[in-house]
Amino acid sequence: MNSELITSWSEHDSSLLKILELASQTLSIFDADLTKLRLERPANAELLRRFLSSDRQNRLRIAVKNAEPFRRDSPRLMKLLATYTQNMTMIECPPHLASLNDSICIADDRHALIRFHTDSARAKSIIDNIEECAPYVQRFEDILKEGGEQVCASTLGL
Repeated sequence: MNSELITSWSEHDSSLLKILELASQTLSIFDADLTKLRLERPANAELLRRFLSSDRQNRLRIAVKNAEPFRRDSPRLMKLLATYTQNMTMIECPPHLASLNDSICIADDRHALIRFHTDSARAKSIIDNIEECAPYVQRFEDILKEGGEQVCASTLGL
């Protein structure tokens, strides 16, 4: 049960990798547009693929303020969204949440990477601490309750 302050992007990236590796049942992610999380990196996308394919009950939920960079620049993640529709969901948050400036990545409600501001690497890594993760789990649930537009892997049309 430890918590660590992150101050550089390299520490942030390695902490995110550790959180993704620890995920065994649920992953909950809130971010501005996923670009700074770099989930599109081959190693990160592969960890997500393994997580989703290991058990049909595993759940990956993503909420973003702006889904356009995802649609435009994330073919690996888009493929995951198309392949694992039963256990991966993504929403674009409503406009009234645009002022939120943090980033949340939570695994199994007990491991988390919390970036305090989208433009900074300054973050907190929490490993194996349900109590310390609880407020962030609640924050993520509150963000989801606000609704938003479902992001789909395919373009709808005639």
